[in-house]
Amino acid sequence: MPQEFLSGVLDHREFLRVKVELGRCDVCNTKKAVYRSHEAQTSLCEGCYARLVRGETRGRG
Repeated sequence: MPQEFLSGVLDHREFLRVKVELGRCDVCNTKKAVYRSHEAQTSLCEGCYARLVRGETRGRG
């Protein structure tokens, strides 16, 4: 999934790392979800969360 899509739709500041079982990532559907946004009703794995953060900081550099 392109970084621009993630950063254009989701805000990394809404996500919190959780210790409970969330199932699979809502974006890639392959890895274990470890971040959750109640606002966006979305769960992300480490990789998708990292891409989201990189995509948002890319435009600020």
